Amino acid sequence: MDNQTMEVLIGSYGEENSACIQWLQIHAESGEVQWLGEQDGIANPSFLAKHPTQKRVYAVSEVPEGEVVCYELHDDTHCLKERQRLPTHGGPCYVEVSACGGYLFVSNYSNSGVVVYALDEKGDLQEEIEYLDFTSTNNGASHIHTVRQIPGSSRILMTDIGKSKIYIYEWDKEKRRLLPFQNLTIPEKTGPRHVAFHPEKSIVYVINEYQSTVLVYQYTDQSVFLQCIQEIETVSEQKNYGAEIQYVDGKIITSNRGADSLTFFHVTEDGLLEKETSILTGGKWPRHFCSNQLLNNQLFICHQNSNNITIFKQINNTYLMKNNTISVQSPVCIIKI
Repeated sequence: MDNQTMEVLIGSYGEENSACIQWLQIHAESGEVQWLGEQDGIANPSFLAKHPTQKRVYAVSEVPEGEVVCYELHDDTHCLKERQRLPTHGGPCYVEVSACGGYLFVSNYSNSGVVVYALDEKGDLQEEIEYLDFTSTNNGASHIHTVRQIPGSSRILMTDIGKSKIYIYEWDKEKRRLLPFQNLTIPEKTGPRHVAFHPEKSIVYVINEYQSTVLVYQYTDQSVFLQCIQEIETVSEQKNYGAEIQYVDGKIITSNRGADSLTFFHVTEDGLLEKETSILTGGKWPRHFCSNQLLNNQLFICHQNSNNITIFKQINNTYLMKNNTISVQSPVCIIKI
């Protein structure tokens, strides 16, 4: 692989006997796609995460009983070798590796909860070491959608899309426990889903599934107490559901299911957002996306309901869709490897 190509893994909805994880190489200039490998044996791998230093990738199986699977990446054969799989206590929808590489965090949407697993020095799954059950305390209304480590801290942020709350927990490495730190209640039926962090400032951006808005929170490096400093609309369509949010090259980008678009925000010097534009994505129900900043600032957007991934190329300050489209059944997550 050189700077003209990018390799990605795509997770899709599908049965266990289907190849629901695809390994692709995409040429940055032409958009030509080469299919390198595929993996079956896991149902609905709806979110993937790569270890920061090791050749390991983790996939959650979004089924009622729930599993997380660890794979070893083989670059020479483009094969994913399964290393371990462990139960998650429910239907998982998000997975993230800790900054130190020693822990794996998984959030469950159904049977709401957060699970922490220990990883060894190679990134292999060892055992479950912590489990937070949100079902009993929230009368079944809770749905934890995202679990993220706040950069530069030991604090863990969780979004509860069902209760419209944001939870902050302290990860105690000595006790290997998640300890309550802060609960944020946001407007009812807002539905906080995914988050993005500013790369230099202590600011987090939260996309809301039910209100088509982004909430901007500021925190201090020492306390990590979140304070809302802005709420801004993504799209005006009534039947729209916010999905993904990412910080890309000085912009916040959101995907909008229903409006079937991406919305671009300029990030000001103080971290606030100014809406620039929204563009149609060339598919139905855009979910996750990733970018290639090495060449042409390309975006690759997964469309769950039209079974395709579209490619956008930045020209000056505008993103234009390339003619070629990647056909994949129900793609919902794409990551660079």
